[in-house]
Amino acid sequence: MKLINSSFLKKLFAGACALIIATNANASTSYPLKVKAENGEVVIKTKPKRIVVLEFGLLDELKLLGVKPVGIGTSDATEGNDPEHLQTFIKTIPSVGTRDEPSLEAIAKLKPDLIIGDYSLIANLLPQLNKIAPTLLMNGILGNPNEQVKNLKTLAKVTDTETKVPAILKQYNKIKAQAEKIAAKSPQKTILIGFVTPSGVFRVLTANAIATPILNELNRKNLITEVDNMHRVDITVESVINKNPDQIILLLTDGNKAPYEKLASNPLWNDVRANKENQVYFMDRNVWAKTHGIEAMEIMYKEAMSSGMFNTESSK
Repeated sequence: MKLINSSFLKKLFAGACALIIATNANASTSYPLKVKAENGEVVIKTKPKRIVVLEFGLLDELKLLGVKPVGIGTSDATEGNDPEHLQTFIKTIPSVGTRDEPSLEAIAKLKPDLIIGDYSLIANLLPQLNKIAPTLLMNGILGNPNEQVKNLKTLAKVTDTETKVPAILKQYNKIKAQAEKIAAKSPQKTILIGFVTPSGVFRVLTANAIATPILNELNRKNLITEVDNMHRVDITVESVINKNPDQIILLLTDGNKAPYEKLASNPLWNDVRANKENQVYFMDRNVWAKTHGIEAMEIMYKEAMSSGMFNTESSK
């Protein structure tokens, strides 16, 4: 019996694997498609061509997939501008109202064949939205990092863009790994993260906010252990002093420091250790507390790396 050369077998096996991978990469979505969502099983009869999306994190992922919706939900008056990393993409897309109170009439006028929204924001509107078009409700704004990845994969399946997912996640994981590597060289720190309201109230993010697991990966422990369905709670300056965080991240709305300056005018702010030791850092409220998604999380990691918060010496 003639033995087959082992190197030949390896080449044959590698070629077979490459063929399988190529076949899978070129596979397309079959419709009708059944999708499991927060509002149950949704049937999508054909590839959607006119999508209305009502949450920024889900819009973030459609942008990465190269899918441009025909209508979007936008920020309300208290939230400032729409996220900067989405503004160029959405410049020519009409708004249908805010993300939690969209105009049903404006949505209907766009004749969508699919509506995508956030369960926590518009579950109450589901019966009316379903009369306009099949509606897919997901856990976007309150979803943790794993859920954001899950949302990306679901939206890719729905829009027949699954071949783009590996490159998107490769880039995301690269930035994440860079940040984790830098953070690992820094001692673990306790932290508070939140934004200041126009009236000067410090509104900190809770244990179930997306910022908490991300900061935990970056060797930073959120001192707020409470959970809240809005992912935030108000605390006083006295409470900040009692919690005694090593660092504080203040999230600015459109770069505006005026609310923080109102908080800092409280004489007790001078007794906050993180403030005295120049361990207060400013980042973007839009990505840390208002919108999530794959690109938003990339920006979080980049902001953390560029902020100076991992330096061994105090900085501000």
